Amino acid sequence: HRAKFNVGFYNSLVGLGREPGAVELDAFEVLNGVGADGVQHGAGPGALDNFWRSVENLTTAPGRNIYYFVSQASPLRKVHIRGQLRLSGPVGGGIYDWGYASGGFTADSKIDGGVEFGGQQQYCTRNAEIGDEAAYKHGAWSNVLIGSKGMYKSEAGQLAKETVIEHTERIAEKPYIMFEECENKYYLMIPRPEVGKRGVSWERYSNDIERVDFENVYVAEEGASSAAVINAKLAEGKHIVLTPGIYKITEPIVIGKSNAVLLGLGLATVEQADEAPYMESLIFVQDGLEDVRIAGLMVQGGPTGSNALIKWGTRKSGSAEIAGFLYDIFCRIGGDRDASMPEVRTNKMILINSSNVVGDNLWLWRADHEVPDNVGVTDSRNKAFNALEVNGDNVTMYGLFAEHTLGHQTVWNGENGKTFFYQCELPYDVTQQNFGDHGYAGYVIGDHVKTHTLKGAGVYSYFRDNDVSAPCGFRAPEGEAGISLQHIFTVFLNGKGS
Repeated sequence: HRAKFNVGFYNSLVGLGREPGAVELDAFEVLNGVGADGVQHGAGPGALDNFWRSVENLTTAPGRNIYYFVSQASPLRKVHIRGQLRLSGPVGGGIYDWGYASGGFTADSKIDGGVEFGGQQQYCTRNAEIGDEAAYKHGAWSNVLIGSKGMYKSEAGQLAKETVIEHTERIAEKPYIMFEECENKYYLMIPRPEVGKRGVSWERYSNDIERVDFENVYVAEEGASSAAVINAKLAEGKHIVLTPGIYKITEPIVIGKSNAVLLGLGLATVEQADEAPYMESLIFVQDGLEDVRIAGLMVQGGPTGSNALIKWGTRKSGSAEIAGFLYDIFCRIGGDRDASMPEVRTNKMILINSSNVVGDNLWLWRADHEVPDNVGVTDSRNKAFNALEVNGDNVTMYGLFAEHTLGHQTVWNGENGKTFFYQCELPYDVTQQNFGDHGYAGYVIGDHVKTHTLKGAGVYSYFRDNDVSAPCGFRAPEGEAGISLQHIFTVFLNGKGS
C-alpha cells in the first residue's frame, strides 16, 4: 500500500500477515512536538509526551527513513524498516543538540539503515538486526542492546553508554493475529519459546508458531464483555482477544488454565470500575500454570483501590522452564482524571509471586500530570506505593520502566532475578517526611537475595514541589558475589533537593 500513517495516541498500526513482508506500506511516523520535516525549533517538549501507541508486523518502503519520535509505551515489534529509524528530532547541530525524548522499546525487528537514537534519554532494543554498513548511534544516557545484531557507534565526548547483551536468554515473541486470505479466516498466532536468541527469528522459523483457529478464541467487546463473561470463556479453555475499548470491571479477570492467551488490541484498557469493591487484583494468574501470555493491555486503578493491578500467583510456583510472559503492559494510576474527580489507587501495580515469569516491555506509571490541561499532579494524589514487586525466583525483565510511585519503585525479593534495561523516575510531588526520610529508592534488591543481575539501569530525580533528599537510587546487599550490577547511574533532572 502506498500509504503513510501518523500513529496517534491510543493507535496501533498492525499488519495481519504471518511475517512483516506480507504487509508493506510507504511509511509510518510520529511527529508530535516537531515540524513536518522532522526538525524541532527548541528541544522541548519534543517527544516527552508521546505515549501509548504501537506499530507491529509490517514492512516499509525501500530507502524510506522513518521518523518515530516517541517516549514510553510506544513499542515497535516485528517490523522491517528498509531505511533508517530516527527516534528523536534534531534541533540544530552537534551530537547533543536533539529534541527531548524518553523512550522506548523495539523488538524482533530489522532496520536496514540503522538506528539514530538522537536525544533519547534511554532506549531498549531486543533482537533487532541492522544493515551491514549501518550502526546504532547517539542517545543521551543509556542504550541497551539485547540479542541484537549490529554495532553501536560511539563518538568522542558523548555521554551515552551502550550496554550489550549478546543473546536473549529466553523469550517467546508476542502473540499476534494473522488473516489467511486463501481461507478467508483469522488465526491467533502463538510463537513458541526460544533460548539464546540473537537477531530476528521470523525469517528462519516462521513455521515454529502455534496457529489457533478463532473457534477457540473469544473476541471481547467493550460494554458487552464483563469480567464474568471473560472468566467463563477462559474456564472453557478459550483464548481471549480484547478489541479496542475500556473494559470497566467489578471483579478480577482470572486465568486458571495453562497456555492461555489474553491479548489486547489497540491498547485495550482494563479498568477498575468506580462502583467496584476493593479488589485483590484486576487480573490474576493462578498458581502452577505454564506458558500463560498476557499482552497489549493498559491496566488502570479505580477509586476503591486494589492490592495490585496484576497479580501472578500466590507463592513461588511455576514451571521449571516458563510460567508465562507479559508483553507491552502499561499500568496507569491517575492522569486521565482531573483533581476534581475521586482519586484512584493501588498498593502495587504488578505483583509477581510465581517463579519463571518473563516481562517484555512494561511501563508502570503513576501519573505526574493529568487532563485536561496537562497540569501537574500534586500532594501525592492517586496513591500507588510500588510499581513492581517480585517474590518469585528466576523472573526476567526486558525493558522495565517504573515511575513516580510513593514508595520503592521496584522491589525484588526473588532469587536469580534479571533485569536488562531499567528506567525510573522518582515522584515529583512528595515531601522529605513521606519519601526522603523513609529511604525510598528506585530499585531495591532484598537484603537476603544472593543472586541478581541488573544491566543498563538509570534512576532520575525531579523533586518538583518540595525540597527532598533521597539517599540513593539503588539498594543492593553488600558483599554478595552473585549480585551483578552493570552500567547503573542516577541523573538529577531538575527541581529541588538531591
